[in-house]
Parts: sequence; structure tokens; C-alpha cells
Amino acid sequence: GLLERIESRTISDDHLYTLTGHKWEHIDHLRSLMISMRDTPGRSVIQALCVFLCKMRTGNSDKLLALNFGLRTEQQVASCIHSVLKSFENDVLPNRFGFQSISRDFLNNNRTSPIARKLFDCENHLMIICDGTYLRHQKSSNNVYQRKSYSGQKKTSLCKPFTICTTDGFVIDVAGPYAAVKNDAAILKEILNQPNGLSDLIQPGDYFVLDRGFRDVVNDLESRGFNVLMPALKGSRKQLPTNESNESRMVTKIRWVVEAVHGVIGQKYKLLHHQFQNSALPNAGLYCRIACFLHNSFGKPFNSDSENMNEIIDRIKSRMDSENALAQLVEKENWNKKTKMFQLCTDRITDFPKLSIEQLKIFFTGSYQLSQVMSYLAEMMDDGGNLKFKFFKEKDVIQWEVRSRHMNRKSYKCYVQYQPNSTDVSGIIGHCCSCFNGNRTVGCCCHVAAVIFYLSNGQYLSRIFRPAEFLTKLFDFKEETTVIDDDSDED
Repeated sequence: GLLERIESRTISDDHLYTLTGHKWEHIDHLRSLMISMRDTPGRSVIQALCVFLCKMRTGNSDKLLALNFGLRTEQQVASCIHSVLKSFENDVLPNRFGFQSISRDFLNNNRTSPIARKLFDCENHLMIICDGTYLRHQKSSNNVYQRKSYSGQKKTSLCKPFTICTTDGFVIDVAGPYAAVKNDAAILKEILNQPNGLSDLIQPGDYFVLDRGFRDVVNDLESRGFNVLMPALKGSRKQLPTNESNESRMVTKIRWVVEAVHGVIGQKYKLLHHQFQNSALPNAGLYCRIACFLHNSFGKPFNSDSENMNEIIDRIKSRMDSENALAQLVEKENWNKKTKMFQLCTDRITDFPKLSIEQLKIFFTGSYQLSQVMSYLAEMMDDGGNLKFKFFKEKDVIQWEVRSRHMNRKSYKCYVQYQPNSTDVSGIIGHCCSCFNGNRTVGCCCHVAAVIFYLSNGQYLSRIFRPAEFLTKLFDFKEETTVIDDDSDED
């Protein structure tokens, strides 16, 4: 059976990785740390560890795991999992994960990403990213708990682990889980007031990188002497001014890492991504800490755009204080409401600056927009793979409309001004969009990026592949398309 092959090591590295998410080298390392766990007549430590890691990786029921591993009962699976959990809790995590296991110097010297260090000149200060995530679970017959665990926003029962990580994706600690009704700001306040925790690690002058959900804790953090980096708050405004949009781009250039950590862990450890069993909730925090320990131990640091980092940083810094002259012109001339000035293009625009993928990454200040452009282009292109633009020849300005990726009823007007027949990014004189972040001069929004990619590079490709094209007409039998109210087109 499978357990016998594991014990005799006749199972290959690839098969073991498919089963557990780890190869023999990792399994042996973990086994060496589990000093209090012993072999029993029914299973070895290695076998129990593989059962546990398979549970984490697949999220399958104990009954299905028993069938897969050739165990007689699901109680044997539960026993393996319980033993491994206790060994992680007592042997592995105390000295290898969490606030008490790491030093400030280690984080400063080894876990601050180069791009964060150069963008914010934080050489002698910690920069940490905080964010809550969700662990969905079953409804509870305990009414007191059910009220605390029901999220009105997500419309389901859940608890909230709270991640604290560095700018390269190293997880310092996972707090909680907390009740669904508790917001991120309240959770961070509570963590800051706990002894022998985060407060012992940080010092005045350190940086907190947060999302807008932490706005209620900003004053508290700043009063303690910390720097807070947060995207600008929307409030009642339809669009951010250029300076605030540029500053927000600086923050998102760093903050994406915590979202990536949650995504990687949720993808690799399906137990935390699927609906969690209520019977396992007392160990939910332990499961999260184990997953993050494994991520720290065997995952790779996040360091996006490392090959173009210096060029991207130079562009960000050079554009930070630039005004968006084209946006000012659009507003002054009221172009969004004038229709006769822009004429529909019938020919391909071939005098637009031709740019390589590397040049586009630098222009976009990263690779995020390139990962999004195909989704927008697929909707904008006709069956022949062409886009329709409106053109104001006198000023070499292109205008087009892009539909929101979330709301059918919302679309944005975008503009690009260029120098015909240029050969580098300096030929793109200006750009703007009516979306929330459309006035930025550090990079651009995804709507503008889609068309700049198409005109400068994509139109010369033999084919532009449409993402998940088979899904496009899946709901064509519907009379009405359901849409959601929230729009998060800003990157």
C-alpha cells in the first residue's frame, strides 16, 4: 500500500510532491525537528507526517484519506493528524516561528526586499505588512458563536487569521483567528497592546504597510512614532488627484506581497481554502501557523521585477511629482462630453511608439498590468482581433472606452497622447483615464495599459490569446447578466 511505499521510500520525489506538496528532502528535515514524536506499531513518524501534509494539501476528509493511504479507519487518520499537530506545537514552532523566534536584525538584514529598501530609504527601520484573511467554516448551532462568526460582508460564517509579514513575503507571525465581526484596525490595536509580541520587535520610525481597512488605527500608530503607508482613501471622490494616486502606487508596489502570501498558501494548502470543519476550529490558528512556517521554510522570497528593478525605481522616483498635463487638458476642454472632436479610426494606428515587453514593464512600473491586459483586450477586440479607437489628429491623442471588469453599467474613457514614430517610452507623452486611479503619472491604470500594450506591441503579434475564451459565451442563454456592486478595477 501507499504507507508501505512511503516507509520503504520506494515512492518517487514527484509522486511524494503530488501527494504532500513536499519532496523527501523537506520531509526528512521536518522529521528531524519533531523530536518528541515516536514511531508506533501502527505507523511511523514519517508516515504520520505524510498523512498530515496530504490533509493540508488536499483538504480531503479523514475517510477519503484512510482509503487513499490504506488505513482501516478514519480514526487512524485523526490520530496521525493529532500527533503531528502536537509535535509541531511543542517541538517545531516555539523556536522557529513567531515574534519570539526571530530578531529585529535578522528581519532588517535578510527579509526586507531590495525594492522596498530603495523606494523608501528604510535602511535602519523595519517595514512590515499586516492584513487579515478569511477562514470559511460551517455554520454553528451555537448561537453565541454564530453571531460572532457571521460576516455580513462575505455573507458566510468565518474566522479571521491575521498575517504579519515582511516585504519579501516572510511571515513573521499569524495572530488569531479572530471573530468575523472584528475589523482589521481593531485587531491590530489589540496585537500592539499584547506583551511579548509585536510591540517588542518594532521601534519608532518603523513602517506599517496597510490597506484602507486600517484607517481607524492610523492615528494610533503615528502617535507611537511609526510611519504608515496606505493607499489614499476614496471618500466621496470619484477620482484621486495625481499626487495621491502616485503615492498609492508606491504603496501597492510593496503591499501586494501579503496578498500573494495568502494566495500561495491558499493554493498550496487547500484545507485552509475549503470550508473548514467546525470540529477542527480549536486548531485553526495552529494549522495557519504551520502553513506559514512551511511557507517560510521551503517557499521562495517574493521579489518581483528583479531584472528591471533599478530602471523601475528610477522611473517611479522621476515621475512621482509630475503633473498629469493630459488629464488637465481633458478636464479643461471637457473632452469626456464632446463627441465630434474625436473621429473613429478606420485604419490601424501604425505610427504609435513600438515597445518591447521589457520597456513596457518599466513604463508600467512593474509586471502587474501586463498580467491584466489580456483580459481587457479580449473584451475590447472584435472577432478579427481589432480594436476601435477615436482619434484627435491635431494633437495626436487617442480616445477609447473600456468597460469595468466588474460592473456592466460602468465604463471608463481613456486617453493617450503620443509622438508619432518614436522608438521608446518617451514617445508616450501623456495618458489618463476616468477611473479612480486614472490620473497617475507613476505607471498607469490597467485600462490605459491594455491599449498601450496593444498599440506598441500586441497588434504586431500573430495572435492575441483571449484568457479562458471558452467561458465567454457560457451565459449567453441568460436574458440578464448579474453584476456585483463593488468595483475594484484599481490595481
